[in-house]
Amino acid sequence: MKNLLKKEILLCTNAQIVIFSLFALFILIPSWPPAIAFIYPLSGVMTLFPRGLANKDIEYTSLLPVKKTDIVKGKTLFIMVVELAVILLATAGGIIRALYPIIPDASESDYYIKTQPTISLLGFAFFAFGVMNFIMISMYYKNPYKRLSAPSLISIFASTFVLGIGTVLIVLVDVMRDYAPLGLMVQFITLAIGMILFVVLSLLGYLLGAKRFEKVDL
Repeated sequence: MKNLLKKEILLCTNAQIVIFSLFALFILIPSWPPAIAFIYPLSGVMTLFPRGLANKDIEYTSLLPVKKTDIVKGKTLFIMVVELAVILLATAGGIIRALYPIIPDASESDYYIKTQPTISLLGFAFFAFGVMNFIMISMYYKNPYKRLSAPSLISIFASTFVLGIGTVLIVLVDVMRDYAPLGLMVQFITLAIGMILFVVLSLLGYLLGAKRFEKVDL
């Protein structure tokens, strides 16, 4: 599996994934909702499957001494690695934004306070990535040889919806962006739930995708 993941990183990483992942640094822009930092990278991950189809990635991987389920597992792990890198990058940017405001006077603005990056937002980001992985992987491997736009469109719509709901809740519910003891507890619980959902949904997406891919004639 280590070699398969290495193959994914070396052969399947394209310019769009790298560029859109770096857009996680948009979280530094003070006037933008921080959720934007996660929406753009979603678009980058979407390019992975059509590019793989064009490059005959499945045909190449199927020639290697690996099981069909390992092909799906390798792709799933690669996507999760990209998403974790995005979250780490956005976290670093969020810390910088909080410690060193680009617009000093903006710290007194109610809008600026309510749209600051929070720990809660990371929980919703994990949840959104999990939703995307479940939908994208499970739908794509049902018929990986066709250029289907449905998996990409449905997955990005659903994950963007999750981020939107998360942003609204963080703005409306003070405790979800408060750093008092109660607020920190709520934020870390939100983060923990998001991380669990990320792992569970990604795993379910892999299991369903692998089951469907077993029926595909290579």
